[in-house]
Amino acid sequence: MKGSFSILLILWSFVLFSQNLIPNPGFDIIAQCPFDPSQINFAPPWQSANNGTPDLFNECSTTSGIKVPYAGRFIDSYQLQRSGSGYASICVYSNGNVIGNECIETPLTEELIEGKNYYIEFFVSPDLSATTYWAYTDAIALALSDTFVYRELKPHEGMQLTPAIENPPIFITDTVLWTRISGCYQAKGGEKYAIIGNLKSTSKTRVQFEDPNSFPYSIYYFIEDVLVTSYDPLPDTILLCEGESIELSATFMDASYLWNTGDIDSILVVNSPGVYIVQTTINDCIFRDTVTILNGDEPLYFPNDTVLCNDEMLELTCPIMGSYLWSNGSSDRTIKILEGGFYSVSVTNRCGDYVFETNANFEACDCAIYIPNILSLNNDGINDELTLSISCDFDYHISGFYLFDRWGNNLYTATDDPYFVWDGKFQGELVQSGVYAWQMIYKIMRGSEKKQIIRTGNVTILR
Repeated sequence: MKGSFSILLILWSFVLFSQNLIPNPGFDIIAQCPFDPSQINFAPPWQSANNGTPDLFNECSTTSGIKVPYAGRFIDSYQLQRSGSGYASICVYSNGNVIGNECIETPLTEELIEGKNYYIEFFVSPDLSATTYWAYTDAIALALSDTFVYRELKPHEGMQLTPAIENPPIFITDTVLWTRISGCYQAKGGEKYAIIGNLKSTSKTRVQFEDPNSFPYSIYYFIEDVLVTSYDPLPDTILLCEGESIELSATFMDASYLWNTGDIDSILVVNSPGVYIVQTTINDCIFRDTVTILNGDEPLYFPNDTVLCNDEMLELTCPIMGSYLWSNGSSDRTIKILEGGFYSVSVTNRCGDYVFETNANFEACDCAIYIPNILSLNNDGINDELTLSISCDFDYHISGFYLFDRWGNNLYTATDDPYFVWDGKFQGELVQSGVYAWQMIYKIMRGSEKKQIIRTGNVTILR
């Protein structure tokens, strides 16, 4: 093995920000200034999801009742924007003969991924009249759909959509500050549209009002800062070079954090290989993310000159991660060898430039090796241990047996012992279910000649 090392003594920081899948989340990007109610389509790609008439308010408007912050359905409506230059407004209840369940809708910037967890939030504030009456509800929600939704509603009908998140059964009454509605959502897969509004029918909507005999009356709420995002701040794998420290950032809004190291800050500085897990909690939502830190300049394993049987195939895997160039022109990390010859791989990564090389020779040999390909590890006395059976027409000597996980980490080693037994444990703990690779190196002795042979295979662990 030859290596040219270039060590960068720097602090390597990963600060990855989650992407908001809602375009124009604050209704601030407008095609033109609104000048009348019912112009939500002036904030593309937002539009109405039914035959209601949602409103758009912006500080650029010169029209009374449309210009933020003096915007709303009443002469004395007032609300400061939470961010940007404007916000939307929808009617969420009416006891009159009108559509009282207005909903707004937007496409997402990308489809949701099946089984992935997402954090969703948006902010609301009541639009009230200080001089006539007040009325509140708790019935505001966000739904997700894999198709565009538009429905012609009759008065008092609901949208008949299942909420992804919804406001708890608490009336939204704060007219000064914005009320956050948030929650977690596990995607079914393929969701492309978000819809916000009161999804219930009038008869199923809870209301709180000053004068129950007032007729007709409607309840309006302002809508601001809509967010749909996944929590995935950490890369899957990072290379750690000699002398380096790596700064892992799990920062996510106003969340709290707990790492498997016991640290509770959003940022964790690590200087040794290992698996690092962060648990992030925000508004009763709990997310987890994992990163594996690999030693970027310490090779895991690469065979020296070797002899194989003619009917075998040798897989050569570059023992460190990076950009690869094999002597046969391949740029993959692993190549399959069916013919004898000299093979080498050059690899470049953050930690340096390296070259690994070997000679592969194929000869006829007649050793039969059996190693179980499935272990159950359920302590039922069947397939609970990994053992070796070998039958050979020649004298042989086992130099070593090695078991690796998918990252190339050596979990078990047996040398100079043909009767080894592996109980499925690494560092005293049973390994996780999955596929593990093994490699056995042994020598066949034919008179005064010794031929080294490498066998490889996989074993599936079931728990």
